[in-house]
Amino acid sequence: MTARHESAGPTTLVLGAAELSLLLERVGRDRIMDLMIERLGARTREHDADTVAVRARDGFRYDKPDLGLVEWMPTHEAGGPVVVKMVGYHPTNPVQRALPSVIATSSMWDTETGHLVAIADATLLTALRTGAASGLATELMAIDGPVDVGLVGLGAQAVTQLHAITRVREIRSVVGLDADPDVAESFAGRVRFLGLDVEILPVESAATIASDVDVLCTCTSVDIGDGPVIGDVPTRPGLHVNAVGADFPGKVELPGGLVERALVVPDTVEQCLVEGECQQLERAAVGPELYEVAQQRDGTEAFRRRLTVFDSTGWAVEDDVALRLAIELARRHDVGIEIEIERLPADPYDPYGAASGTRRA
Repeated sequence: MTARHESAGPTTLVLGAAELSLLLERVGRDRIMDLMIERLGARTREHDADTVAVRARDGFRYDKPDLGLVEWMPTHEAGGPVVVKMVGYHPTNPVQRALPSVIATSSMWDTETGHLVAIADATLLTALRTGAASGLATELMAIDGPVDVGLVGLGAQAVTQLHAITRVREIRSVVGLDADPDVAESFAGRVRFLGLDVEILPVESAATIASDVDVLCTCTSVDIGDGPVIGDVPTRPGLHVNAVGADFPGKVELPGGLVERALVVPDTVEQCLVEGECQQLERAAVGPELYEVAQQRDGTEAFRRRLTVFDSTGWAVEDDVALRLAIELARRHDVGIEIEIERLPADPYDPYGAASGTRRA
C-alpha cells in the first residue's frame, strides 16, 4: 500500500526494490511484459524526432578499480516530463560481488516546475525494457509461426529476452549456452515460469548455433576486443538476431561477415555506430532505426524474408516508456512511497523559511 506523508507540498513517488517486487506480484510478469511491449510498440510507431529530444548518452568510463561506467540517458517529449536514467555497468559484478552487471535508477521531472515527480529502481526496468525491445523487434522482423530460439549468454538479460519472445511468437524449441557452467546450469530454473524445455549446449556450439535457430539472442558480457561470440555460418532463411551485449567501443558479439550480409536495424544509429554491432559497418550500410521499421506503411513482410539484426544498445525512449508504465501501474495498484524530498519554503524568496510541509492550519 502506498505510504503517504501528510504534507502541503508536492511529493515524489519512490519505487524501490520492495515496491517493484510488490508490483510484480500484483500485476504479474506476463502482464507487465505484455504492457511493456505494447507501450514500446505504440511509442515507436508514434515517434517523431522533431518533438522528442533524445540526448546522446554520456558519462564516465574507467578501468580503475575495475572496468565499468556510470552514465546518464536523458529524454524529453515536448510538453511532457524529462526522464533521466542513471546506469552503472560493471561486467565483473556477478562473479566478484554477487551483484547484477547493470544497476540503474530512473527519475522523472516535471517541466512546468522542475519538481522531481518520481524516482525508481531501474535495474528491473532496464531488464524488462531491453527484453521488450527485442520482443518488438522479433515481432516486426522474425518469421511468422513457431520458432526455434537460441541464446548465447544466459545471464540476467537472457531471462527477459526469452520471456519477451514468448509473448510475440510460439516457441518450438529453446537452446542456449554460456561460458560460465554455473550460469548455464541455473538458467532452466530461472525461466521455469515460462513452461519451456531448455536444452543447454556445450560452449563449443556457439560456432554453429546461428545455423540451427530462427531467432537468436546474443546477450553476453564479452570483453572488449574478444568478440565475436558466434561463428560466421550459413543461416536459416529469415534468421532474426537480437544483439544485446555490445555496449562499449570495440565490443562486438557478431562476426563481421554476418553483419555485412544482414539488414542491421539499430535502436539509435549514432549510438550503435560507436558501441554497437554497427561499429563494423559504414554509416551508409546501416539499415533503418527500429522506430522507422515500426512505422512502415506497407508492413514488415519484406523484413521477415531476410537475415536481420536488431542492434540493441539501449534507447533512452525505452527507459521513458518503462518508467511511465511503472508509475501508472504503481498508482493503479496503490504501490509506492510518497515523500517530500525537496525543501520548498512557504516563502519562495526565503531559503531559511519554513518548508512547505510545515504549513499547517
